Amino acid sequence: MRILKIGAPLMMGFLLFSCKSGFERNKTGMEKLSQELKEEFGPDAWYTSIEIAGNGSDDVVTVDETKDPNSLKQEQWSQYQGFWDKKSDITLSIEGARPESFMFQLDKEVSLGLLGELMEKSVQQLKTEKQVDDGVVTLAQVRASKQMNTKAEGIYYSISVESKKARKSYNFVYRLDGSLKQLND
Repeated sequence: MRILKIGAPLMMGFLLFSCKSGFERNKTGMEKLSQELKEEFGPDAWYTSIEIAGNGSDDVVTVDETKDPNSLKQEQWSQYQGFWDKKSDITLSIEGARPESFMFQLDKEVSLGLLGELMEKSVQQLKTEKQVDDGVVTLAQVRASKQMNTKAEGIYYSISVESKKARKSYNFVYRLDGSLKQLND
């Protein structure tokens, strides 16, 4: 009986800890997410969107992915507390280009490690330029624009940083190469 009293709380703690789905807002955390996506969807999956929303401890990760771009079919999946759940089927309508032109693959066109670096850079930029010392990344995305001429123009990283003290959100948009395209506050 005594073992049950000690073991049950330990097991519950382990289960709760193992179900957390937070990813650190840095290069290492995003590389961890990249590895998880490759394990879940395969290393050759194609994406039009990867989004991480939350406060860093209980994130919701949402992806639009396909194994076969030419099928013009994607699936939207969300992960919360470590469990993946299919949310919807998506049918793409593409004119004048191959479907791959509007999609990206991890560690080929897109680097989630770079997304992590851009998160850190965005928070630091707010500290330096706007004296915002409590900035927290609440949303980070890699997206393919619905209209594009090239992947370099049409795929972008988007990061929202929130300051509770300033009661404000700052939105950064970076090009595929990591250069800042736009900052809105």
